[in-house]
Formats: sequence, C-alpha cells, structure tokens
Amino acid sequence: MVDSESLFWADQLAKKIVGRENFFFAEKEIPKLKKWVVKSSSSLSGVLHIGRLSDLARGEAVYRALKEQNFPVEFVYVTEDMDPLRKIPKGVPESFEKYIGFPVSDIPDPWGCHKSYDKHHLEHFLGTISPFLSEHPKIFSMREEYQKGSFNEMVFGLMGRVNALIEILNRFRIEPLASNWIPWKPICQNCGNLQTTRAIGFDGKSVEYVCEDYKFETKTAKGCGFHGFSDLKKANGKMPWKSEWAMQWKFWNVCSEGAGKEYESRNSAFWINAEICEKLLDFPMPEPIFYEHLMVDGVKMSASLGNVVYPSDWLKVSRPETLRLLYLKKLMKTRSFSWNDIPLLELELDRLVENVKAKKGDAKEFVQSQRLLHFVEMPNCLLVGSKFDFATAIMLAQLFAKNQEAFLKLGEMGFVSSKSKEIREFVFERLNFAREFAALHLSAEQKIRLVDMSEVDFQKIDSKAKQLFFSLAARIETAKSAEDIQAIIYDEAKSNGLEPAKLFNAIYLALLNRDNGPKIGSLVFAFGKEKVCERLRQIK
Repeated sequence: MVDSESLFWADQLAKKIVGRENFFFAEKEIPKLKKWVVKSSSSLSGVLHIGRLSDLARGEAVYRALKEQNFPVEFVYVTEDMDPLRKIPKGVPESFEKYIGFPVSDIPDPWGCHKSYDKHHLEHFLGTISPFLSEHPKIFSMREEYQKGSFNEMVFGLMGRVNALIEILNRFRIEPLASNWIPWKPICQNCGNLQTTRAIGFDGKSVEYVCEDYKFETKTAKGCGFHGFSDLKKANGKMPWKSEWAMQWKFWNVCSEGAGKEYESRNSAFWINAEICEKLLDFPMPEPIFYEHLMVDGVKMSASLGNVVYPSDWLKVSRPETLRLLYLKKLMKTRSFSWNDIPLLELELDRLVENVKAKKGDAKEFVQSQRLLHFVEMPNCLLVGSKFDFATAIMLAQLFAKNQEAFLKLGEMGFVSSKSKEIREFVFERLNFAREFAALHLSAEQKIRLVDMSEVDFQKIDSKAKQLFFSLAARIETAKSAEDIQAIIYDEAKSNGLEPAKLFNAIYLALLNRDNGPKIGSLVFAFGKEKVCERLRQIK
C-alpha cells in the first residue's frame, strides 16, 4: 500500500481538492457545486513560446487526476485579452505604436487575416499547443465576458465595498491607496485606450474619468484629453488584476489554477486575490499549482535575446511527450533548457517507458513512474521503449540518407530485434527527428564522419593504446553487436593494464580526431567493422 505522501504530485493535489472542507481565510464550509473548474490562462500580448505551455500542461494533469477521482470538473483556458499592449513586438509595424495602452482585443490584426490582434495570436497559439495536450480546454475571452455582463454583479459588489478592498490591498503596499481610490479602469469612449484613463469619481452607476498620457517602462501611451463617464452596466473597461483574478475564480467555479513560483509568497497577487475572493466575494480560493519557470541556457526567454523556443521548433526535433515530461516530472524545480538536452530528454522518456513495463523500483518508485508516464503519454499514441537511443539516431541520420538503410544497420547492431510496423514507425520517426536535430543544432565540430588518415593527430593517441589496436581489430571483427564491441574494448584494456577510458579515447581520436563521441560500439557498426579495423591496423 502506498501512502498519500508517496502519490504523484497531481494525485496529491487532486486528493487535497476533493477532501477540502473549509475556506482558508474565513470560517465557512466549501459549497457543494455541480461543476468545478481547473483554469489556465495567459496574455496574448507577448511571445508565444514553450513557457506558455507549462501552465496548461500542469493544469491538465490536475484536471485528469480529479476526473479519475470522479470529481465533477472541467478544464478551461481564459485569454487575458483585456491586457494592454505595452510595447511593439518584433514583426509588428512601428505604426502600431499608436495602439500602446489599448486592450489587445481592440487592436486590428497587423497581418490583416483576423478580426483583431488577439484573435490572430489566439488561433496561432491554439493550433500550436494542440499537439502537446491530451485534454483540450474550453476557451473563454475576458473581453467577451465583460461585454456579456458576466462580471457585473461582482464589479458592483466590489465597488460598493471599496473600503474593504482598499484595506486588503493596503496591507501589502508600501504606498497606500487613497481613501477615494476607484478600482474600475474605463476604456476611453473617445480614443479607445485603456491604460490612459484615470478614474476621478463614482456616483454608484458610472465612473467619471479623464484620458491622459501613461508611461510604461519603455513606451508612453498617449491620452486624448477626453473627460467622460463609464457606465458600469455596459462594462467597457476592467477591474485591476488584484480583484479581477478573484472574480474569475468565482465566475468559473475554479478549484485549482497554476501560477509561477513568485506567486507562492503570501504578499503576491495570488494570495491577495485569494483573500478578496473569500472575504469579499464569498467564494473559496482555489488550490494553487505553484511551479518554477523554464529558462533557456540559464536565462529567461526573450525575443530580444534571440533565445525563444517556439512549440513548432520543438516538434521539428522531438516528440511532444518529452516537453510534457520536462514540465510534469517535478513542479518546484528550476529548469534550464538547452537544445543539447533533447537527446537526454528522449533517453529519459525511453527509460521511463522501460521501467514501467518492467515494473522496476520499490512500490513508491513504481507508482511515481507509472503515474508520471500516465500523464506524459498522449491518447492513441503508445510510447515504445527501445535500446535505440536518440544519440545513436543522430549518428545514423548523418551517415545514412535513407531511413531503411539505417534501419538495417540497427539490426546489425542488435538494437532492433523486431521488424513490426510499430517498431519500424518508431525508428523512422526517431531518425527523422534526429536528422533535423543534427541539421539545426549540431556544430561542425559535433557532426559525425570518419575522418581521413591525414586529419588524425597521432601525437594525441596514447602510445600504449596504439599498441593494442592490432589485436583489438581482430577481436572487433568477431563482434555480433554494438554491446559486444563495448565489452571487447573494455576487456582488452583491462587485460593489458590500461585504463579503459584511455583506450576508448584513443579509438575516438583514430576515427573522429576528437576524444569523445557516440558509443564506440554503435560508431563501429555505423562506419562498418571492416573500415574501422583497417584504420586501427594502419595506426602503429
């Protein structure tokens, strides 16, 4: 029997949600609802990189875990399309600077193929994320929900209890809000800007405002000087994030939502909204899914740095399951991705499949592995465990232009014992990924080829290792598999009082003119035993 603490993190969180009885900030019981929601959301104003997938992938895992516990739950994705445009993204004409401060939902599509800026990016984002999700969420728009009046009752309620709202917010502010602060942010009815309006009065029905310049970090949103009134019933505006998030939770009956690790702090927007939600909106705060953000080569992804990894780039060189594995294996662990990690992630996924099939590890380890694989796997896409690793695929893809030739070579190596359709499709897919990976992400020095004898630096080859090359060649000729060759080299070194690492390095130098590379056994079969043995006999 596995105890609760040994459960996979998504199962632990689901169990906590199902068993929760009380509010966090108030002495109240959790209501019995017909349907709860696991919610994910993101802004559509920035770069849609693989980091945007992390919240969806983790939310999806909790949603699935809740469903498996027969909890009444749905999965939704909310577009934060009321967010203002803060700067001009790469590829957008500079003329769009006039829309700085506008809600992204109200900006025309720069490319002219969609109704608006946000709809262009939303369609692209949804199409991009689809291959990475096993469950597809219902899609909602904040702009559309405001326009439908979905938040009207809560907006009027918070405006009516503004002093209590100010009291909560001021406990977490260095500079307190004024007693006459008005939370509603109108969209200027004259120019259409959101960020440039400043509320100056409220009569219980409408917010009086003026439209004036607003300075962002690098750009200034230009106000038009208009003086007007925003009718709350028409909802042409929005509430600030520290109250709007709470309204979202109540409106959609949210029981869980993801958030980056910075929101774990008790003075963050998550916990401030949690208090607003429970004390002012009379709805229980959701259970958070706190997680670390993904870095690339140790730094934050940024278009200006040129280190953005797009989902479409990932799918050129690897399976969607490897990205799911990266996100789902652990939550609160800093992750820094590099393209050089793809072979390691593929290997980690192969081993996970093999470990689950072989039921490796103790009860706790097996349950963790089994559940991790359960959430990583995509529907109708069976993962195949294989000795044919991605590193070997990269090597073969460079040496054989045709997959069939590489497939036959794998048979010679002893990596493919079955020629079933399933295995063949897996091998061909891996070779295609590897070929693209080599073309896009390997430097000239990393690429594999049997160098000419004139390129070999004989001075770097260990002298004692050289003396073993002739006898080693005779033994390699008898090898039946790549694993045989690995064992032969190791035995040859140990039998002659030489560190095995020195003999392996010497062979790499003789074949590649560098002291490392793919596994020697695979390399020898890929180049051909005859060619390799001839090379070893030539070096004295």
